[in-house]
Order: sequence, then C-alpha cells, then structure tokens
Amino acid sequence: MLNRKKIRWIITPVLAALLFSAAGATQESEQVLLEGDQIRFEPISTEMVEINGVPTLTKTFELSPEVDPALLREEPFSHDGYWYRYQRMDKSDQETTDTLPVEETVTVDAPSSELADVIDQFPATRAYSKDGYTGELLLDVQSIKVEATGYSTVTDSHPHTVTKTYQLAYNDRSLVPKSVQSDGLTLPLTGLSWSETANVEDSDVPASWTATATYSKTTYTNRQVADGYQATAVYKGEAAKTGIGSVIYTVTYTGSKIPVLPGLNPDITVSQLAIAMGLAVLLILLMIWRYIRWHIARVYVYNEERRIHDVVSRQYVRVRTPKLRLSALQGHEETEYTVILRRRLAKRLVGRDIAIETGGEGQHHVVESFVGSDYAFQVQI
Repeated sequence: MLNRKKIRWIITPVLAALLFSAAGATQESEQVLLEGDQIRFEPISTEMVEINGVPTLTKTFELSPEVDPALLREEPFSHDGYWYRYQRMDKSDQETTDTLPVEETVTVDAPSSELADVIDQFPATRAYSKDGYTGELLLDVQSIKVEATGYSTVTDSHPHTVTKTYQLAYNDRSLVPKSVQSDGLTLPLTGLSWSETANVEDSDVPASWTATATYSKTTYTNRQVADGYQATAVYKGEAAKTGIGSVIYTVTYTGSKIPVLPGLNPDITVSQLAIAMGLAVLLILLMIWRYIRWHIARVYVYNEERRIHDVVSRQYVRVRTPKLRLSALQGHEETEYTVILRRRLAKRLVGRDIAIETGGEGQHHVVESFVGSDYAFQVQI
C-alpha cells in the first residue's frame, strides 16, 4: 500500500494548482496596469439600471483621442452587494471644426498687358487644401496685375520722301535743288525725271522743261519691347478643418449577487469549481495508478508448449522494504522464475536487497546497476 504521508505530499500541491488554474482560466484576458502606473479617470456620469433582471452599471467618460481606452476598463469590483464584471465599451467621436482665413497668389503667363486678354486666365474660384484645411477661394479681380518678364531692343526704320516739280528753261540738272527741307529733315535729291512742257513755235525745240525731283531719306529709332508677360492675382476665402476634439466612451458592467461563502472568488461559479475538483480527482487517480504501476514487479515462467513466458504473478514492491512472495504460486512445476522490474522502480532499488519468499528457505537478490528499459533476474526454487 502507499504511504499516507507520500500520498498527501502528492495530492496537496496538485489540488492547489488545479484550483488556482481553473479560477484563472475563467477570467477574461484583461489589460491591467501595475498599481504604481495606473491612471485614474473620473467619469462624467454614472448610471445604475436593471436590464432583464440583471443589474447594469454604466460609466461615461469624455477623453482626448490620444488616451488609450483600455485604461478605462476596470477589474471586477463589488458594489452594493453585487460583483460587477466588464461587459462592453461603446465609443462616440465628438467632431470639431476650425476655420482659417486664407489668401493665395496665383501667377500665370499672359498673352499681353491688356486686362481683357488676361482675366480669362483666372477662374472665378479656386480649391484650397493644405495642412488639413480645405475650402473654396474667390478671385479678387482688383488684385490682377500684369508685368513684363523682360525687354529687348528693337530698331525701327522711318523713310521720308518728298516729290517736287520745277519749270525750267533747260533740262539742266544743275538747275534742280540738291536738297529740300521737310519735317525738320534735310532730304537729298534721290531721283529726277524730265518732261517737255511746250515747243518753240514752228520748231521741235522745247520751249521749257518740267523737272520732277524726288527727295528721300530713312531715319532709325530704337525702342524697348517686352519679351513676355506674367499676370498675378490673389484668391481670398476661408478654409476649414474638421477633426476629433474628444471621444465619449461608455463602459458597461453587469452585476451578479456576491456568493454567501466568504473568501470565494465571485468569478468562480459552482459548475466551474465542480469541474476543477473533478479534474483534480482524475489527476490524482491517474498519478496513483501510475505510481502503483511503476512499482509492480512481473513474475514469468516459461511455457514449454507455447514456447513463451507467461505472467504468473504481479506484485507491488515497496522501495524501503522490497519483498516478493513466490510461495503463493501453486500448481507450477517450474522451478525457475523470471522477475522483471520496471526501469523507474529498478533505478530506485539499485543496491537494495529484495527478500524472496519461496515457501522454503528464503532467498535474496541485490539489484545491480543496469542499462536499458527494464531490469530482469531469475529465481531458482
């Protein structure tokens, strides 16, 4: 039989471990801060109601979006004779809108310096989006300005021409003036043509000549011409940014009556406790069975007909006082028995003397060191 002290030494820690593990398994996984690190938030409202006969406690908090809502979740707590456990958490974002006056200057290429040619380059409205602010800006027509992007020098030519006629007695070029004054310029003679005016009576000799003189001269002036134009305009308006200013959290706890038994964790139900006790009993029985099984020695005899060894006895062997009773084996003519000890038992019996009762003179066997799974020895009767 098992030693009572040894059985108590096995049962006590196993039962305690099972009870604590069962209690811990029934609780939900929670985020729990250390006592020194825990942050407390005061609810803006607390409400106690009963829903379908179940006491329900709700706590409402208003926090900034940066706060971790897990910090609001409390471990089970007692209140007015009830044990409250976390059920759920509801969240509601509170939006805020911030406005900002905005101006944007827009620059475009212009076809000319005329406002009529430029104004079509600017739409009446312009979308704005920057740093989370969005809106629609309006064109300030009075702010439109056109400027040249650069200048180049252009030379212009100005031709001046004057035609004069002279009535001369002779078609002599020297009689025609070499230059004339016009528009403040001295124009040189550049072309001359002659025509007869009238002949002398009864003669082919011209009586006078008409001289048509052309005077011309080209002058040059330089001027600055714009290479291109750029137009700028200002858009004005208001932009808005919508964000989450705060978050409303509603934490709900459901209550159950605190058990009458003092010291019993309310999170452990009767069924859960029964299951834990049942598991503990099964584990204890399993350990006792295995302990006894390890201490069983098997006694074999050789069967000539079947040519195998038959088990004729199984005996419990104590470690402190190992003993085998072969005298009780009746009806076997064999005088040689094979005893096999399981490895764990044999390891504990190394160096010990096993007393063997044979019904006659007692025998002894000292267990020697061995290598292998089991230990075997023969007994001659």
